[in-house]
Amino acid sequence: MYITRIDIAGLEAAPSAEGIRAHVAITSDKGRILVDCTLAEAQPDTPKRTMALMHEAIRQLRRMPEYRNGRHQIRLADGLLA
Repeated sequence: MYITRIDIAGLEAAPSAEGIRAHVAITSDKGRILVDCTLAEAQPDTPKRTMALMHEAIRQLRRMPEYRNGRHQIRLADGLLA
């Protein structure tokens, strides 16, 4: 899978017992995948929070069976997580 874009929507940054939540859309050559993400601690500023949500979405994607067992690779477009 070659990831070309990551979008974050539905960000709920209000303090709660769950932390902050967002819906992360990963666009790749295989289509679009939606991932629900929760961060235990709210990051102090928006760029760090956005980056943390992007990393969490990719972490969840890598746990899917087709990627966890090494049959398929996940590649990111240059500068996507920069």
